[in-house]
Amino acid sequence: MTLTLLATLFLGAFFDATLGTCFFVFGEAFFLLAGGLLYSEGAWLAVVAVMAGAYAADQTGYLIGKTLHPWFRRFVLARRQRRIAYRKALNLLGRHGIKAVAVSRLLGPVAWFMPAICGSLKLSWPRFAIGSALGVLLGVGGFVMLGYAGAWGAEHGDVDIQAIIMAHKWTFLIAGQALFLITALVSRIVGNALFERL
Repeated sequence: MTLTLLATLFLGAFFDATLGTCFFVFGEAFFLLAGGLLYSEGAWLAVVAVMAGAYAADQTGYLIGKTLHPWFRRFVLARRQRRIAYRKALNLLGRHGIKAVAVSRLLGPVAWFMPAICGSLKLSWPRFAIGSALGVLLGVGGFVMLGYAGAWGAEHGDVDIQAIIMAHKWTFLIAGQALFLITALVSRIVGNALFERL
């Protein structure tokens, strides 16, 4: 496990949940790889890296909302999709409080806006930090477990998973990012076409 790989896993998880970069970086590839590395090498540091990156992104979002409230509001209101995600996150927080912070990690784009909303509404940081930690355990932990299970299944299917992961780890990350980016673009085009017909 190299320092470069750990830094890449951390930054991938961080940029996946940071406003602005979250539209272009998809953390699922990093989380799955961390799970695969955990199984194949017992690399707990890979899991710690993605968990720490995701948690740091949440704290950054909270600070953005708290200190840059007017900028954050302009950023959200600039595009229709952002306004929709913002309203959903706001409603979820109003109805369920701190539980919403934890669950938002499972709700796609809502997760990107929830930390900044909590900061802009001046939700107490200790409550937010606890909800964020639970959310990271649920959201990131779920994908790490999928990566672990996939590596386990591949090994039990007479595949040398350790050799494959070590030989192609960068390819997996790049291909994963490309796949998620293409999926996002296609879903956006299809969504816009359907919206125009309504």
